[in-house]
Amino acid sequence: MSAAPAAITPEIQARLAGTPLIVMLDVDGTLAPIASRPEDAAVAPATRTILERLVATPGVEVVLVSGRTARDARALVGVEGVWTVGNHGFEIVTPAGELETDPDLADQSAAIAQAARELEPIVGAVTGARLENKRWTLSVHYRLAARDAVPPLRAEVERVALGLRLRMTDGKEVVEVRPVAHVDKGTAVVTMGEQLHAFEDGASIVFAGDDRTDEDAFRSLRARSPHAVTIRIDESGADESAAEVRLRDPAAVHDFLEWLASRRG
Repeated sequence: MSAAPAAITPEIQARLAGTPLIVMLDVDGTLAPIASRPEDAAVAPATRTILERLVATPGVEVVLVSGRTARDARALVGVEGVWTVGNHGFEIVTPAGELETDPDLADQSAAIAQAARELEPIVGAVTGARLENKRWTLSVHYRLAARDAVPPLRAEVERVALGLRLRMTDGKEVVEVRPVAHVDKGTAVVTMGEQLHAFEDGASIVFAGDDRTDEDAFRSLRARSPHAVTIRIDESGADESAAEVRLRDPAAVHDFLEWLASRRG
């Protein structure tokens, strides 16, 4: 069996020894290195192999939790048999490929569509910025935009969101426009944990993510269960986080998953 990463203390190892084991993972910045363009992100083949081993292991469930659409996240990771939470929790795809959405969100889809129409020319006028319409949410990517163009762009996104009674949240060089419904990665991981019996006696659950949207999940899991393990992927080590464990980058996540798979082998 491979050795546990140094950050995974014996006490945390014990908390990850239960059955079922629910492994929840962000995608961009966690399983795949951040790319300048989201469509260029890639999961290393070796990491994909480890995920396949985990999916095939009795008593283990793998859940992707992403800001991407569920379909996009599943395609990027390329592993069958996983649960996929997309759009920060607004949609869930089962391992069989069935899509589940919250019917209460249907009324707000028109507001998202209107926000997309208003933001399209605004974002299109900023070189390097890009609007991604994910039906239930919108993402304005500005990683490739000039730094002095970002503050006025964010101000315009906020103006449109507030005008349509939508909310705005930040990610890594991206701003999201979402319905006001209280749905985020925090509510998503608790919902999935309950559905997969992760909070019952003898079970284990772990969530790993890399940015501010994942902080909702860290806080919610730690509030829901003292046994939940939360991991922040943070190359600089400088960001404050509610997670109790730090791993450096997707390569370190691979090593962690390899250790998980080997001890279940």
